[in-house]
Amino acid sequence: MKNRIQQYINIESLSGILLFSGMVLALCISNSNLYDIYLNLINLPISITIGEFVLHKPLIKWTNDGLMAIFFLTITLEAKYHFLEGEFTSRENLTLPIIAALGGAVVPAVVYYLFNYDTSSQARGWAIPIATDTAFVLGILSFFSTRIPLAVRLFVVALSIIDDIIAVMVLAIFYTASINYTPLLIAAIILLLLAIINLLKVSKLSIYVMLGIGLWLSLVEAGVHGTLAGVLLGAFIPLRVKELDQKASSPLKRLEYSLHPFVALIVLPVFAFLNCEVVFKELSIPDFYSSITLGIMAGLFIGKQLGIMSFSFVAIKLRLCKLPCDINWRVYYGISILCGIGFTFSLFIGTLSFEHKTYVNQMELGVILGSLFSALMGAVLLGKAIGASQSTIENPSKYP
Repeated sequence: MKNRIQQYINIESLSGILLFSGMVLALCISNSNLYDIYLNLINLPISITIGEFVLHKPLIKWTNDGLMAIFFLTITLEAKYHFLEGEFTSRENLTLPIIAALGGAVVPAVVYYLFNYDTSSQARGWAIPIATDTAFVLGILSFFSTRIPLAVRLFVVALSIIDDIIAVMVLAIFYTASINYTPLLIAAIILLLLAIINLLKVSKLSIYVMLGIGLWLSLVEAGVHGTLAGVLLGAFIPLRVKELDQKASSPLKRLEYSLHPFVALIVLPVFAFLNCEVVFKELSIPDFYSSITLGIMAGLFIGKQLGIMSFSFVAIKLRLCKLPCDINWRVYYGISILCGIGFTFSLFIGTLSFEHKTYVNQMELGVILGSLFSALMGAVLLGKAIGASQSTIENPSKYP
């Protein structure tokens, strides 16, 4: 179990570094002579034609609607494994991450809304600061790899997985466009087929993948965001099936093992590169203190830590749960601040929330600044907290 978790953490840590590199590269190109080439790339038209059926989208849409569906599929597979067979099957291990994730979603949304409630077009972005970017957080934790307990990383993985599930539910409920019912009916039939082969314990992944592609096409044509197909497909892939030789195999773990490196090391960095276009000369001083920018920054940097800490503190005082082993309140506070790094998911929800270029620029500015403040402050405080904890262990007589 620990080897599997360690491998997951190592890949996510490298992904965080690549994500940061993709963001910096996009920002540099956006403000250079290569900007026109960059725009041509992200708007590159790509079409799929099957008979009279034509699906035509620019590259950035294929990335946000298509590749990100694979990201959501991977998240669902990872969550399903942890909840059914992993370390989160125990209620004791799961209670605190659930409560902390709820606080880390509710409070940032409220903070953003307080800045933007009087303008409906801006208030639509209330969900932008609710999710944590696991890859970035684990990437920062990798710099403390020789000093940080595994319990800290396990807790961050648990919190971020639950956090992502909440964000996926928000996307499905609040960010779905107008519905086209004929493709939606086809999607329902495909879901029925997925349920049948799941009950029959079919282990051949190619069948699930083909049905998943059909489900994605149907949902996109129905007007539902294609990323939901990844969540639904992951829910129907069985964790365990009995093979002919009576040995239990796991289609879920096989697929997740195959997809995780691709998603973490390619999909997410590509997403960051294509979605971090911020032209500084198009920004004005008012953009830095617009209600969108301030709402996102405050939601990520203040709302996240406030929500996680307050909900956790109350739950622990009520004896509903307790802090994980090897984690004290100072370390926990450092983690809470780091969870304000919302980068990937925040940008993704932001692209669904706004179309006006000014709003998009302010959204990206708020996400980048809020995530940057959370990363810097969280890393500094966590480093000090870990150092203080180790000093206490090495020299217990110095401390009461």
